[in-house]
Amino acid sequence: MKACLAVLLACAILCETFAGTRVDITPSLSTDVTVPVTTNTVNLQQPYCYFENTSLCGNKTQCSVWLVSSLSSATSSYDKLTAGYIAPYNANTYTSNGIGYSTIPINSLDKIPCNGTTPNNFVVGADTVCSKPNCNGVLPAGQAMSFKYILVDQNNSIIANTNWLQNVTTKNIQSPGSLGSAYAGRSGAMVVITAILSVAMALLLLLLLIALILACCCRRGKSQSYEARRQPSVIGSLRIPSYDVHHLKNPSPYDNPAYEHELNKKRYTTNSTLPQKTTTVITHVHSSSPDNITLQKM
Repeated sequence: MKACLAVLLACAILCETFAGTRVDITPSLSTDVTVPVTTNTVNLQQPYCYFENTSLCGNKTQCSVWLVSSLSSATSSYDKLTAGYIAPYNANTYTSNGIGYSTIPINSLDKIPCNGTTPNNFVVGADTVCSKPNCNGVLPAGQAMSFKYILVDQNNSIIANTNWLQNVTTKNIQSPGSLGSAYAGRSGAMVVITAILSVAMALLLLLLLIALILACCCRRGKSQSYEARRQPSVIGSLRIPSYDVHHLKNPSPYDNPAYEHELNKKRYTTNSTLPQKTTTVITHVHSSSPDNITLQKM
């Protein structure tokens, strides 16, 4: 019995050694995007400082960080693999005929510094068309996924790994029928809102038109009244300008007395003596000689 326990303990230690050093860090969803999880993609935060304190990698340029993308039901199968296993992606990876997980290269460790801030997210499933074995293929819709980062050496041997980010469920693809019923209700509501806004706009324009007409009429009436009050006074043949006294509450036309004084100097009364025309009629001409003519006034 003790021998069996010793063998099991040795196997566990050996498996842990092959699997690499466990880094007590759990990946997280990105906070830089509004919707980190879609039907076939998941946005994760970059593994900044995840393996910074790992002393197993002497040369950072020879170590690289990979991402393990797995169905939540297949994480235990990947953990049982021996060190150095890199799973390529294919069309059947996440189906019932596939292994359920794949590994995606991120970058070399020297290019993922601890003070790195941009870009802060890594999109899992960004490659819609895969042209290489270890591509970042799309994820299955409506499936619970798990992710973790691993650090491998130049021989693709795992030397460190993080905890699993468990049960990240991708969105389901909705059928067109379910979308149609929802959009129909929204369409009816939009029609009602549009009709109400149209009627309100028409009433507003009508009120503005009425206000404009009233303003024009009032302005014309005031202008005519003002012109009537501004007519100059006429005394004889002299026109005297009228002025409004603006400091009074109800001003009335005001005749300048200076013009009246000038008028008194030039005014002719009806009793004034005017030059009279005289008419001389020659009735008889008495002349005893051709040189003397006598005119008799009639």
